Amino acid sequence: RRKVALWHLEARETLVDLVLAFGEDILQSKSMQSERRFPQHGQTDCFTHSICVAYMSLHVAEVLHIQIDPRSMVRGALLHDFFLYDWHDRDKACRFHTFRHPIIALKNAEAEFPLNKVERDIIRKHMFPLCFPLPRYRESFVISIADKCCAASEIWHLYSLRHIIEALERGMQTWQVRWKSE
Repeated sequence: RRKVALWHLEARETLVDLVLAFGEDILQSKSMQSERRFPQHGQTDCFTHSICVAYMSLHVAEVLHIQIDPRSMVRGALLHDFFLYDWHDRDKACRFHTFRHPIIALKNAEAEFPLNKVERDIIRKHMFPLCFPLPRYRESFVISIADKCCAASEIWHLYSLRHIIEALERGMQTWQVRWKSE
C-alpha cells in the first residue's frame, strides 16, 4: 500500500478564504467540530474530509471553467457527510451506510442550519452515481466529483492534500481569533 503521495496539491489562499468565509457558521458549530472524532477514509477524519471536499470542489469548478454559486457549493460540501457517527462502528452506524448517509446528513444539516435548494441537493445527491436520484445542479455534480477525488486520495494516497489541510487549519486558527474578538 502506497504511503507517499504521487502528487502534492498546493493550497491557493483565495480558495482557502472562500471555504472559511462561506463556511464560517458551519465550521464554528459544535456538531461540525465533533466530526473530528469520526474516522472517514484511511487516516482522515470526517471534518478534514469535508473541508477538503469544499476546497477541492472550488478547485474542480475553476479548472473545468464551471460557473457555480461558490457559497452554496462550500456549504453543501461542508455538510455533505454531516451524519455525525462513526460509520465503521457497526453498533452505531446505520445499516447500508453508503446508500443512506446522504439522507441522514441532510436531516441533521436541516435541523442545524438554514439551507437553500442547491445545498440540499448537494447533500442529498453527493453519492451519485452510487445513489440516485440524479443531481439537479452543477454544484451537486462538482461536489460528487470532488468527493470521489478526495476519498480516493485519502484511501490510496494518489495525491497529497496535506498543504491544503495545513492552509485550512492555519486559516481556521486566524479566523477563530477574529470570531472570538467579534
